[in-house]
Amino acid sequence: MKLHASTGLALAAMALSGLAAPAFAADRTEPVIVPLVSDTPSDVIARILGSTLAEAGYRVDYVQADYTASFSGIQTGDLHYTICWQSTWELCEDATEGGKAENVGSTGISSAEGWWYPLSLKEHCPGLPDWKALKEPACIEALATAETAPKARFVEGPADWVMPVSEMAAAFDIDVEPIPSGSAAAMVATISAAARRGEPVIGWGYTPHWYFMSDEGEFVQFPEFEEECYTDPAWGTNPDATHDCGVKTGSLWVYANSELLAEEPEAKAIMDAFELSDSQLADVFRSIDVDGTPLEDAVDTWMAENEEVWSAWIN
Repeated sequence: MKLHASTGLALAAMALSGLAAPAFAADRTEPVIVPLVSDTPSDVIARILGSTLAEAGYRVDYVQADYTASFSGIQTGDLHYTICWQSTWELCEDATEGGKAENVGSTGISSAEGWWYPLSLKEHCPGLPDWKALKEPACIEALATAETAPKARFVEGPADWVMPVSEMAAAFDIDVEPIPSGSAAAMVATISAAARRGEPVIGWGYTPHWYFMSDEGEFVQFPEFEEECYTDPAWGTNPDATHDCGVKTGSLWVYANSELLAEEPEAKAIMDAFELSDSQLADVFRSIDVDGTPLEDAVDTWMAENEEVWSAWIN
């Protein structure tokens, strides 16, 4: 089987360094198709795993897809793996019905999502981070724009993201109007630009992300998430509504096509061993979003600097 030039270099480097040479994949002629969903954390993780599969001898192709549709693609076999956010657990698990997709396991990267605001908003909404501060008329008035008045503007992510903003606003009786962003980058740009200008702003935040992990702001504190919150109206502060709690936190996960896992045990073994940590990727996220480094270049640099990490997944 013909290997990539980078694979040959990796083998030579491992021989010199004393690392064990990996067991390479069988001669698969079809590429492993991986969706990129225009979200930096998701795409970095997907590409690091894809680069590792390439080092093991697989041909890997990347295609653009929206987040929700990627799970349908995993089921049909048009796509071979994707990254699942804990907050969209139901969407991810629905993809496994019928046995066409599987949860391969956690990436090791922790996640949190929810309502995020810059610390300067506390001047207009005293009492934050407690969610009750958002019910005060003066707070809502400060956050209102010409587009949303008399409601507050809430800067949402892209329309294909799963964000229970409207459901939470209704459950807690908070007068906000969600305004979708064209992309994750546009959402962050809108929130951060308003924060720099000292304008009141609130929107959807998520980690891992360099901006939402910074000390410039924090998440609104809602009652802690429990499964019953989303299914039982009797649970929580509002007896007539679901979603009267915060968003589920947890990890980012790898979901893969079942046929690929069955046919390619080497690929499955790599996915099973695949595990990262938040600290390993923080600089990569920032280099892409702040310094403008192309995704492919940022991941290539990470792979070059972390050979001991990814080679262990192949062995």
